[in-house]
Amino acid sequence: MSAFPDALPPAPLDEYDNQPPLTEVQRVTDVFFAPTKTFADVRRNRSWWLPFVVMLVFGYIFSTTVMHKVNPRNMAMAALQNNSAQYERLQNASEEDRERTLGFTEGVMRISLWGWPVFTLAATAVSALLLWVGFNFILGGSSTYKGMFTVSIFAFLPTILRSILATILLLAGQTENFNISDPIGTNPGFYLGPDASHFMKSLLSSLDLFSIWTLLLMAVGGAIVARVKVQKGVFMVCVVWLVCVLGKAAVAAL
Repeated sequence: MSAFPDALPPAPLDEYDNQPPLTEVQRVTDVFFAPTKTFADVRRNRSWWLPFVVMLVFGYIFSTTVMHKVNPRNMAMAALQNNSAQYERLQNASEEDRERTLGFTEGVMRISLWGWPVFTLAATAVSALLLWVGFNFILGGSSTYKGMFTVSIFAFLPTILRSILATILLLAGQTENFNISDPIGTNPGFYLGPDASHFMKSLLSSLDLFSIWTLLLMAVGGAIVARVKVQKGVFMVCVVWLVCVLGKAAVAAL
């Protein structure tokens, strides 16, 4: 028997069951304008290929723009300069060690630019597992792992807007000190200098517009697909997120 069953006993009907079926394109567009319609349709159809393809297209447009507009070595240097402790160690290192560090960081940048679909699917798999466990075993819902995987894929769709904005900025010539992990100023941590507290920078960087948008979509979508109250879903997801953010900030401080 599968650990993540794809079929569950019928649950009582609610207002989301009366919605007419959506097309694949409508499911994608409604994430931005009427997300409850998209997630209500996920109950009927757990297909996730189109949102992933959309993210793939815009993501690789961004990656290609970065490679043409920003030298990978400059990206590596900007990433190291963004952390005062790392940059100080780099300045005090020997020429050989400095070149080795820059080369390694540059390699990580290239892997991030071209291998991000794999990382996205891995992140989706983990978030789907957390949603499946949380909504089923904590809130008593009735969802499947595949359903939560589809919810997670759709919830990541707003990240294409960040890719579009970052691409526009690069094409406009905003390439100085480009930070691939935080390309546009949609969080307070973006505006802190390299000498800022690591705890505060990590904490404020987590308050990102697109991250919060994705988080809320996961909460709402998970609640609808699992057939629990949306308010309970939002509360549970936000509490878990807050714990993770504080833990990440504490690790950064150490």
